[in-house]
Amino acid sequence: MELTASYYDERFREGYADYWPQERYTRVAALIKSLDLPQTGTALDFGCGNGSFTKLLADTLPGWTVVGADLSSVAVANCLRKYPALTFLQIFAVAAMAANAKDALDSRSSAGFAAAYAAVRFVLVAQYIRARHVSDARALTLRYGTGHGTAALLWLSFYQVVFWGTAQRVDAPAICFEVVGLAIAVGERGKNRTPWAALPMFVLAWATKQVMVVGLVAVTIDLLVRDRAKGLRFAGTAAASLATTFLLLSIGTHGAFQRATFSGTVSAHADPPWVIFSNAELFFGSPWNMLLFVLAGGAAYWRRDLLLGLYLGLGLVFAIATDANFPRFFPPMAAMAILVPLLLHDAASRPTIRQAVLATLVFFGGAHLLYEMRSLVKERIVNLRADGPRLTVANELAAMTPASATILAQDLGMVLSAKRTPAIADPLVMSILAGNGAWNPRILAAGIEERRYDAIVLNRPVASIDDTEWTTLWIAPSRQEIATHYRLAKTLHFDATWRFLEPDRYVYVPKEAP
Repeated sequence: MELTASYYDERFREGYADYWPQERYTRVAALIKSLDLPQTGTALDFGCGNGSFTKLLADTLPGWTVVGADLSSVAVANCLRKYPALTFLQIFAVAAMAANAKDALDSRSSAGFAAAYAAVRFVLVAQYIRARHVSDARALTLRYGTGHGTAALLWLSFYQVVFWGTAQRVDAPAICFEVVGLAIAVGERGKNRTPWAALPMFVLAWATKQVMVVGLVAVTIDLLVRDRAKGLRFAGTAAASLATTFLLLSIGTHGAFQRATFSGTVSAHADPPWVIFSNAELFFGSPWNMLLFVLAGGAAYWRRDLLLGLYLGLGLVFAIATDANFPRFFPPMAAMAILVPLLLHDAASRPTIRQAVLATLVFFGGAHLLYEMRSLVKERIVNLRADGPRLTVANELAAMTPASATILAQDLGMVLSAKRTPAIADPLVMSILAGNGAWNPRILAAGIEERRYDAIVLNRPVASIDDTEWTTLWIAPSRQEIATHYRLAKTLHFDATWRFLEPDRYVYVPKEAP
């Protein structure tokens, strides 16, 4: 291949295929136009040479993405100089992707495929951005880049997202499924079509995190308002899809999915009114959240956007109804991250309003970062380094236990960081299940009596655990067994500036252990 590339490099340096006569250009362009091709599409000029035919394709098919690829680096360089608005890829990158595709499809590690794919995407984006002399392209990239970038920044600005997004949770994929479904539904609404393609995304979102059904409910109501017949068909199909998914998952997990769905979300014992009020205060007590909520609500009203307005309003209702825990607010926060950029875009014709909104966002956003987010960002991101306080404590736990240790702990992150095996997956969910009577925490007592756990790590001394604190319902009934068969070996402490992070970990080991 190197000889072939070198051969063509030399020919293109000498001006090979550098010019197309106007007569040929006109004749081929007329032929392409006669093919009755769709308005948009993607065309690959494989062996583009100096780009004359690629340029013709771009001129003749203005709505298409035209990509040129050639073996010769000289030809590609000539293309970039002659036609900066077009995208020309080195065929070596495409070949590298093809060569590594088998490993990637077989789920094996393929750094070569990843690097080649990243290179191809980078060149595509870079060349598209370079198309400054094409006003339509510049306006489109600026609009999409600004809108999507603003939405991403707003999404990452929420306290709840930074907290829950840096933990091992299912909430991140669930909200991704829901937002993709929402995007499909919005697109289909613009074409006055039923959003059938969005339904699988909504079902996935619900199956991953049940509160994420809010997107499906909002889309269904919006469709019912616009077209009752279509809405009823969609609602019936959606209900059947959810019921079928629920049945299959319940059977496949021997009833575990059913218990988690009905008993692992909210508990009157685990979630008394003061807990719900405390959780909700974190959302409604934030000036930044309230500003974005008001702006998003105003945007939905101004745009007469029933779908996104429903998604915002129902999201808040569902969040509060399901204990107001941090991830329950993901849907309304996603609605705010979508609606506020739309408001800024729609206000372009009213510069005074737009400038006032931007100034308010900058002021409140700066205060939010300085006063609300600083301690959380420090704890969950800045301190996440090898010598950080959390990982230092995890290393101490690792030094106290064998590599094969099984540890019963509330702080799963610490156990996983110590590269040890946790005894239960999510103690907080187990507390909710215990509060609903769907799981008996006394199951752990036998293992404690048999000293089956190499260590038990609690966030408070065992003597201070009681049945009134919902976060410890999973272990409270076994506190006597811990006191009888385990002893406090060490108290691990780390400096915590975040108000919700208890700074001590109490490590209990079997009494006969050294």
